[in-house]
Amino acid sequence: MGTKTLSMPEDAIVSLLKSLEKKKLPDIFWKAVVEADISPLKEDEKKDREKAREELKRGLTLKWKDLR
Repeated sequence: MGTKTLSMPEDAIVSLLKSLEKKKLPDIFWKAVVEADISPLKEDEKKDREKAREELKRGLTLKWKDLR
């Protein structure tokens, strides 16, 4: 089965994601981003992941409802 590519304006994608139930978003992101990339993390990606985890713990991340 081949891969299909679809180009959409960013605001259309954000509006589509905002219209979905919050509980479905992690699965969508997993399938769209994580599942498609099976390469090992590079050192800078590992550092970014740890930084993101710390920011989440400290409440420094954006809330989904505030995403434009």
